[in-house]
Amino acid sequence: MPSSTHDASVSNDHDRRSSRTDEPGGGYLPADPGHLARRLQQVTHQLWGASVSTDTTPQQFAVLSSLRAAPDMDQRSLAEHVCLDRSTVADVVARLVQRGLIRRVRDPRDGRRNVLRLTSRGESTQSEIVPRAQTMNEELLAPLSDEERVTLVALLSRVVDEYVDRHEDDQ
Repeated sequence: MPSSTHDASVSNDHDRRSSRTDEPGGGYLPADPGHLARRLQQVTHQLWGASVSTDTTPQQFAVLSSLRAAPDMDQRSLAEHVCLDRSTVADVVARLVQRGLIRRVRDPRDGRRNVLRLTSRGESTQSEIVPRAQTMNEELLAPLSDEERVTLVALLSRVVDEYVDRHEDDQ
């Protein structure tokens, strides 16, 4: 039972929002994790476009950040690092090359292979986005206490890691 009138109104508001659906006929949608994950992705996408960047997608930002942290990564390693499939990372890399944010260069240790590097424009783009992405994450997690934020991230990581561990052999 809620401990205050404020808690009761927050709880009732949450119940109303949780029962909304986009499906024809509406109706009650239980707290299905898949549905909530999709809704969280929608909210994140909306926040990203409104407060972070309309030019650089979250996937592109992940690539830029990964290459800043570990330059000279090949495309296959990059795909694994940012958890994108090969065709998606190929498209993301092509777009970033086209925008002049990254470049392909011959691997100095193996001339048969290309590696990816940020351009100076890519470095500045990545640097400009970091604080806006941090602010967006603060806004996204604003309803949660610091302890709840840590718990949410830990639980999401555990679910993802367990799924990946169980399905690594399938890939």
